[in-house]
Amino acid sequence: MFRFYQFSAFIVSTFLIHASLAGQETAPQSYSRSQIVGLALQGNKSLQAARTLIEQAEARCEGAGLRSNPELKLDYSTDWFFKDEGQQMLGVAFEQRFPVTKRLSILKGIAGVEIELAKAEVRNQERLLVREVELLCNEIAYIDAELELRHALVENDKEFADFVASRIETAEASPFEANQVRIELHILEQEIEHLETDRARLLESLRARVGFEVGETINLSYRLDLGREEPVFTDFGIEELETHPEYQLRSLLLEIADKRESLALASRWGDVSLGLGIKEERSIDHPLGIGTERVLGFSVSVPLPMKKRSESLHRESVLERRQMEQLRDAVSLELRSKARAMREEAAHLYLQSLEFQEKITTLVEINLKEMAEAYAAGLVSLNEVFRSQGQGLKIRSAHLEMVRDYEQALVEWRAAVAKNI
Repeated sequence: MFRFYQFSAFIVSTFLIHASLAGQETAPQSYSRSQIVGLALQGNKSLQAARTLIEQAEARCEGAGLRSNPELKLDYSTDWFFKDEGQQMLGVAFEQRFPVTKRLSILKGIAGVEIELAKAEVRNQERLLVREVELLCNEIAYIDAELELRHALVENDKEFADFVASRIETAEASPFEANQVRIELHILEQEIEHLETDRARLLESLRARVGFEVGETINLSYRLDLGREEPVFTDFGIEELETHPEYQLRSLLLEIADKRESLALASRWGDVSLGLGIKEERSIDHPLGIGTERVLGFSVSVPLPMKKRSESLHRESVLERRQMEQLRDAVSLELRSKARAMREEAAHLYLQSLEFQEKITTLVEINLKEMAEAYAAGLVSLNEVFRSQGQGLKIRSAHLEMVRDYEQALVEWRAAVAKNI
């Protein structure tokens, strides 16, 4: 009987190793969650491609708002194909177009805003990438904790199976009980295999986002940990939106739409062309014969505005600006609403998980210990022991899920308020 009590103590001590999530630690591995995030921001292929948008916008800005190049015009005519009297004309002229409105400066301004727009797009992609990576890390950490629970229970059941087998010979246990232990072990092994498949799939997704090559090892040292300090949530109102990259995107698009409205008004008048040229003409001057004349010419070309076309372009730009303003307001409301929802959800899940950890898991510990002692005394059956173990596993899994959901809500809140970049 003393040997059985030793075994019972081993069951309780090893199976309850995950009764509390706070303070859990594992052997150090390669990367923490923050390190994985840093690797993703540095090595993600899509993000690297997005950063070239800034350079493209800067290149466009260099050529924006410049006047068109001057034009060289050559004019030559001769009567060689006809009377061939030696008459000919040669003209050389230069022509330059000049805007009469602020069209070029507006175009330069739009190009400058597009640089800021590209930067905001990159920051927003960084925000979304960090969110994806942190959610994947949380899910992998959750599966790791579930696997540890089941591996611990497998070790217990193996020891339990050996114990029951040794008691069959003395008629203190039956082959039926031994088979029950084997069935329980098989179920746990199937659950472990399913969890490991999910973990491999999540690791593959994480590897792609970090930018690692296919098959390259990526290990996590990150663990789900509720902690004892209640999270602090800062306010997120209209004032805080000014630094949010997605809101900045919409604000910059609105600024561009506003400039394009001004551009449509400025485009009602085309460029004025100024030309300067010299012409030499050889012609017959009776009665003197062939004579040569040289003239210096100056030309001005003023395009007349097309009223209907300019009005339609202006109306289109006004409607575009209105649309950008409405989209900016929609994003403002969406971001503030999501931030509040995630803040309330995270705060609720934290308190729920903390209460569950402090109350329910303690009862599970007591229950498992009493069940082991009762089975040793012959007061309960093996089925009741298994039911108690299954209940304990479900309760710990439920607590892990609560902590996972809390961490996910926290990640979503940080992403919603752009506190994760």
